[in-house]
Amino acid sequence: MPGKLSLKQIIKITVSVVLLGFLLHYTGFEDTLKKLSQANLWYVPVGILLYLGAQLISAYRWKFLSAPLGFRLSFREFYDYYLIGMFFNLFLPGAIGGDMLRMVYLAKSGQRKKREALLTLLAERGVGLVALLLLTSMVSLSPPLLHMDLRIPLKFLSWGPLYFDLRLILLSLSGFLLLGYISLWCAPLERLMERIPKLAILGQAKLYWSNLGLLFKSVSLSLVVHCLMVGMHLLIAEALHVHVDVLYITVVYGIVSLASVLPIAFNGFGVREGTYLLLLTKAGIAPQTAMAFAFYWVIISTCTSLIGGIVLLKGHYKTPSLQEQEENDA
Repeated sequence: MPGKLSLKQIIKITVSVVLLGFLLHYTGFEDTLKKLSQANLWYVPVGILLYLGAQLISAYRWKFLSAPLGFRLSFREFYDYYLIGMFFNLFLPGAIGGDMLRMVYLAKSGQRKKREALLTLLAERGVGLVALLLLTSMVSLSPPLLHMDLRIPLKFLSWGPLYFDLRLILLSLSGFLLLGYISLWCAPLERLMERIPKLAILGQAKLYWSNLGLLFKSVSLSLVVHCLMVGMHLLIAEALHVHVDVLYITVVYGIVSLASVLPIAFNGFGVREGTYLLLLTKAGIAPQTAMAFAFYWVIISTCTSLIGGIVLLKGHYKTPSLQEQEENDA
């Protein structure tokens, strides 16, 4: 079972509550709720199916990336672990997070070291991030969107308007990833591993960036996952009776996903909704509808995560204890 909340987790939950409170005050709680009540909720089951399909491909990607390190679990185990991880990520902000739990399950089931299981998760998350940045950056530079102003204005005292240029940030992140990839090829890893034995795991990690076929396939799978998620966003727009260009909604999805990863709020709550509000209002959507859009997404993701709880309650998988986690570190 998860442990007590740490101070860091309490701060994140507080930040989320404050942000959501501010956003709902800005858009009007009753107006936002009215917009959400007018939405076609029959699209929720379809959204759940799309989300489950995306996680199905993600689980296959995880299995595909785990095989070179000797993990020979069934696809069902990978998929179940993925769904259980979603459940823990959303509902249990304790000592065992969703990814931590997936790592422990994989190490225990595969009878391998936890650091090797962690490596598969880092690879799986990494290729997903690479694909997301590639997709979002390329679409933001497409001719139909070049006229779109993707700057977020900020004002500090009398300094005048300052801006976060989201397009520039996307391109900068993509450039850093490219430089990081080149650095991995150029770095003297063998010498580093000889001097620092704990870095020996880099020898195993090398197969992920040195095998171009493996890298291409995993990034391609990630692009399919992201396209399904973009489709879900178009579905939500349809449910709320608003029109958003498919290219722009792709950029919105990418930026929101990246912003949600920032470690300043609990599971991205507040940050995600605020980013939806900023970007969707730029497309001419009313603030109340933009917030309703964000909450519609929360409904779909919450319902999908509940399925992970059902998988856990079926009794096939026992939540690893803290002692078992420590044993896997040995």
